[in-house]
Amino acid sequence: MSKYEYVITPPEAGKNTIPLWQDALAAVKSAGGGKIIFAPGRYDFFPEGCSQRYCYFSNNDEGVKTIALDIVGVNDLSVEGCGAEFCFYGRVSPLVAVHCRNLRVAGFTVDFADSFVSDADLAEESDGIAWFRIGGQHRFENGKLIFTGDFYDNMSGKLLFYPFDTEKNEFVWDAHAVNLSNSQLLEKDGLIGFRHDFSGFPTRAFIIKHELRLCPGMVFDNCTDVDLTGVSVHHAAGMGVLFQQSDNINISKLQVVPRGRRASASDDALHLTECRGNIHISDSIFAGTLDDSINIHSVYRPLKERIPGGHFYYLDTGHYQQSGLAGARPGDTLELVKNDTGKPYGKLKLTNAVLLNKAITKVEFDPAELPEEFVPGDCARVLESANAEVIVENCRFSTVNGRGILAAGMKKAIIRNNFFHTSGAAIFVSGDTVFWYEAGPVGEMEIYGNTFDHCCYRRWGATREIVSVFPEISTAVPGFSYHGRICVRNNVFRSPFRMLVSMKNTAHAEVVDNRFVIDDSRVYMPGSESGYFFADMTPEQVAFMDCPEVVVKNNDLL
Repeated sequence: MSKYEYVITPPEAGKNTIPLWQDALAAVKSAGGGKIIFAPGRYDFFPEGCSQRYCYFSNNDEGVKTIALDIVGVNDLSVEGCGAEFCFYGRVSPLVAVHCRNLRVAGFTVDFADSFVSDADLAEESDGIAWFRIGGQHRFENGKLIFTGDFYDNMSGKLLFYPFDTEKNEFVWDAHAVNLSNSQLLEKDGLIGFRHDFSGFPTRAFIIKHELRLCPGMVFDNCTDVDLTGVSVHHAAGMGVLFQQSDNINISKLQVVPRGRRASASDDALHLTECRGNIHISDSIFAGTLDDSINIHSVYRPLKERIPGGHFYYLDTGHYQQSGLAGARPGDTLELVKNDTGKPYGKLKLTNAVLLNKAITKVEFDPAELPEEFVPGDCARVLESANAEVIVENCRFSTVNGRGILAAGMKKAIIRNNFFHTSGAAIFVSGDTVFWYEAGPVGEMEIYGNTFDHCCYRRWGATREIVSVFPEISTAVPGFSYHGRICVRNNVFRSPFRMLVSMKNTAHAEVVDNRFVIDDSRVYMPGSESGYFFADMTPEQVAFMDCPEVVVKNNDLL
């Protein structure tokens, strides 16, 4: 990396940092790389002067993004904050890096003046009206709450209330979220009135989610050799941090945690889509998110014919939030799978792959390689985008409404020495050809040395077991296992008596040398709604389905 350094000092209070940043980036690009150093202090980033372009962010919502730290095609760059505090105003995407190599981002905090997820406290109830004191910036206008006042403001027209336990800083364990229309509201003395009965809740504290996934905290798109160290994201509308189609990623001392609010990111804290190579996540804290802490996956895409019997084949977009991502590169290998079983049945070597529009990637291959059993609409995944080797270690997980780690579509994963206290499953190993299209098999996973402290405590969660291996396939094939080897060993589970570990469709399932500590300080009540689980409450704490090799031994129940 070039030794060139450019130092930015804090501007006067209320001044826009954007011109200073753009001058620094231009200078470093001219030097062929180097460091941009933000001296300690506060930096305000206003929309004026930011870049604007239409962006597709995986598992977030597409749209015109106003980007503050816009880094496109820059190699050998280090952006270092030295403890600097960045505050963003309006609907701004704080940092977006595209097609960068050897990029280091370190040492600053990300926060917003506006709230995309707002605190709300129930002040009083009378005559069928619940009166709330709403936190964050907003105004009342024509019977509606207006938060940002732009085109994207509260596009769903809904306000989703999450009941919040202020003593434990978590979702109320046995309460549903409440979805209300942002219309025909009332206002008096600074309070906002809703025609809904909130008297049955054991709390007067709530979180209101009112935004789509439009402003993730940081996005790294098609980048290689990225080091993200010592960064804190305190708020975001969408993911806290997103990596998509990037290679070789090191993440350490990342914090996605709330500051001055009850919630941090409105969705996942850290999301990685179709990333390749080595991924190392360590010494990080994920708290206060309204969805999962970490989600790492590749992607299934339906393979179709443009003209039946012709040679124009294309990969379609399965889920709309995967739009705009080509996924395939020339030279990649497509693996075809049957949607109902998840079983692979053929491979195609791509000679070319071109993104035609946000939904369609034209792919070229030798048609003679197409198996006879191919049916247009069968899913395909790029094998190279499922070769990641992942390590997650020494991290803390405490979601408000979500799971700890979701994993699908990787060669190998090691999850060790972490602490989990999550409202949903601590670890969920999936594979989905139905809705999210988050692929696919996990070749090998070691889960050891972790502490699972009262995880999956929400009564109404979609998963029931603390560690759940549940590929979402409808038909089991004798002799075929979706996942490879998954070993859960030498962990501590602290929980009321319940199902703790379940595995489905796994070639080698192993649960050994774990300590199960029965702790009735919290209530466990099995959920009755359908979800990502197969086991009812049984005397057993581990359960298996369609797993040809099972090893269970030396697990102490105290």
